[in-house]
Amino acid sequence: MIVWRWWMVSILAFWSICLPAPVVAQGTALRFADLGYGDRTARGIDAVLDYYFPIPLGLQPASDGVLTLRFTHSSLLKPDRSTLSVALNGQSLASIRLTADNAENGQLTVSLPITGFNGPGLFLQVQFHMRLTDDPCEEVQNPALWAVVSGDSTLRLDVQPVTVGTLANVTALFAPLPLSAPATRLPPTMVLSPPTDPATLNAAGTVAFAVGRWAALAGQDPVINVAETIPPQVPAIVVAYGALPDGDWGTVRWNGNTYEVDGVPLPVDHGVLALALVTPPRLLVAGATPTALTYAAQALTHVLPAASVLAVTQPPPTTVAAAWREGAASFAQLGVERRQVVGAGEHRIDIAFERPPAWDLRVGATLELHVVTAAGLMPDSSWLAVAVNGITIGSQRLRVNSTAIERYRFELPADLLNSDLNGTPLRRIDLQVRLYLDLPNIGCEEVDTTAAWAIIEPTSVWRLPNDPAASDDLGRFPAMLDSEQPARLILPPQPDLSEVQAGLELGAAIGRWRVLPDLPPPMVLTADTLGDDRGGPLAVLGDRNRNPLATALNSPTNPPFVYQPGRSTQATLSVVRSPWQAQARVLLIEATDGKGLQLGVRSLRERDLLQVLRGSQAQISSDLDITVVPLTTPLAPPPQTLTPKIEVALLERFPVWQVIGAIVFIALLATAILVIRIRWWR
Repeated sequence: MIVWRWWMVSILAFWSICLPAPVVAQGTALRFADLGYGDRTARGIDAVLDYYFPIPLGLQPASDGVLTLRFTHSSLLKPDRSTLSVALNGQSLASIRLTADNAENGQLTVSLPITGFNGPGLFLQVQFHMRLTDDPCEEVQNPALWAVVSGDSTLRLDVQPVTVGTLANVTALFAPLPLSAPATRLPPTMVLSPPTDPATLNAAGTVAFAVGRWAALAGQDPVINVAETIPPQVPAIVVAYGALPDGDWGTVRWNGNTYEVDGVPLPVDHGVLALALVTPPRLLVAGATPTALTYAAQALTHVLPAASVLAVTQPPPTTVAAAWREGAASFAQLGVERRQVVGAGEHRIDIAFERPPAWDLRVGATLELHVVTAAGLMPDSSWLAVAVNGITIGSQRLRVNSTAIERYRFELPADLLNSDLNGTPLRRIDLQVRLYLDLPNIGCEEVDTTAAWAIIEPTSVWRLPNDPAASDDLGRFPAMLDSEQPARLILPPQPDLSEVQAGLELGAAIGRWRVLPDLPPPMVLTADTLGDDRGGPLAVLGDRNRNPLATALNSPTNPPFVYQPGRSTQATLSVVRSPWQAQARVLLIEATDGKGLQLGVRSLRERDLLQVLRGSQAQISSDLDITVVPLTTPLAPPPQTLTPKIEVALLERFPVWQVIGAIVFIALLATAILVIRIRWWR
C-alpha cells in the first residue's frame, strides 16, 4: 500500500513536467498560450473544451484565483438558446449567453474558489451549447455552429511555498521550486554528525537518494549542500549517529545511550525521524546504532504518515512485481488512475511516463488502451486517436455497443522511442489520447450531453520488448549502476566536505533518474572502508592522487585524467571495465578537487547537461558556463525511420566497366567450356 501511494504521488510529478506549463504566477495574469494552450475551437450544438493547469509540487494557492476567458463565436447563433459555462474540478461556476454583443470580443471573468486547495492542479472545462434556430431538428454539424476560446485568455493564481506540515508533507517541504516560482527556496543543507563516520555517510547516501526522488516528483534537478553545523534560515536535514547536534528538536532527546521521545526511551535498534516546528523546515534522521540510522533513512524513500515524530522499527517493504521489470507496465503500476472525460465533442488527455534508459526497444512494442464508453455514442463518428512523443500512432473507431472494457491496440515505432538523431537516449514517453464523442440526434429530440463519456482504465498497459543497451553509455545514467544490489559510491579516504557533497549529490542524481521502483538506494563509502569486495555496481570519485581505486581503473586503454592547471574547474566522466568483476562496468568521475567532482556529478543530475552526454567518456569544464565535450562517439544509433536510404537498382550498384567485364568474362568462359566439350566428343 505504501508503494502504491508513492507511485500515485509520482505520476503527479510527471503531469507537472509535460504540457501545459505549471502555473506559478504570483499576482500576474498568465496567458493560456504561455501555459500551453493556444486558440481552441468548439464546434457543433454541444461541445466541451478541456484544460488542465498543474500546480508545481511545493506550492499552494494563497487566495482565490481569477479566470478571464476571451472568446469569439458565430454571429448567427441564437442568443436566447446559446450559452457558455465554466466548470472547475467538476463544479459549475458561471455562465454567459452568446449574443451579438460578445460575438467579436467576448469576455467572461470568473472567480475560482481555490483557497486551501491542495490538489495537483486545476481541471477546467469550458462548455458550449450553440443553436442557430428554435427548430428541434436543427443540423448538428452545421459549420456556423462554432466558438473560439482565445489563447489570450488569462489565469491569475496567487501561490506561495509550502512552509509548514508534518512528515507526510516532507516532499512538498524540501522539493525544489521551479525558477519561475514567486519565491525562492534554498536547497537543503545536509549536516552529518559525525561528519565522515561510515554509518552517517551510508545513511546520508540514502537520504540524498530520497532528495533526488523528491526533485523528480517536482520535475526539477536536485541540489544539495553539506555543512558542519546547522545553518540559520536554510532548510536542513541532519543525519545523526548517536548524540544530537545543537538545535531545538522538540520532544526528542539523547540520554547518552538512546533517544527519548516525550521522556520515553526508545529501543536502541529503533531509528528516529523528527520534523522540527520551525521555518525553514528542519528534518532529523537519527539512530543509536548504524542499523537503526539506516532504517530511519530508508523510511524517507516511502510515503510517511502525518506526524512530526516517528520511530522506525524495520526497513520498508520491498517492491513486489515492480513496473517495467518484465518489459511491461500497467498504468496502475505507474501511478495513473482512471481518466474520464464527459461531454460531446473532442477531448484530449496528456500523460507523461519515464521509461528505463537502459533499454533498446525491439520491434513489437505496443500500447493497449482499455476504454469504457457510454453505450449511446454514435459508433460511426466516435473515435480514439493516439500520439506518442508527438508522433501520430493511429486512430480507431470507438466500439460502443456495450459497457464492457474494450481494448484498443496500437503498434509503436520502437526505433523512434530509443534515441534522437544526435544519439541521445530517450527517457520519456509522452502520451496524448484524443477522444471524439458524438451523440445521435434521433427524432429531433434534445440530447443530454453528459450522456457522452469515456473512461481510460488503469489496466491499460505498455508492452515494450527490449534488449539491454550498452551499459557504458553515459547518456543512459544510471543504467551502469542498475542492479538488485545497492550501488556503492566510493569517495577518497578521509574526504573533505566538498568531496562528501559530490558523493551525496551523485546519490541524489541516482534518485532523480531512477525509473525502476525496486532500485535500492546507493551506499556512500570511502576507499579505505570498502574492503576486498569490489563486485556489484560501483562509482569511484577522485583522481589517482586522492582515490587509490582510480589508479586501478586507469589502464593503458583508459587514459588518466588530464587538466589545465588554474584554467578552469574540470572533470572527466568515464565508464570503464571493472578489473574486479567480469562483464561489469565502473563509473569513474575524476577531478583534482571536490569542486571538480561536484561539476562532474552536476552533468549527471541536471537534465540539460545529461542530454548532451553520450558515449563512454566526456570532459566537463567550467569558467562562466559549463561545457560538455563527449570524447567518444554516440553509442545509441539514430532512428532508422528518420534516416531514410535511397534504394538503388541492382545493376546501378556496379560501375559500367564491371558489368561489361563480367559479360565478356562469362562469354569467354562459355566459349572455353564449349571448345573443351567438342574436343572431348571427338
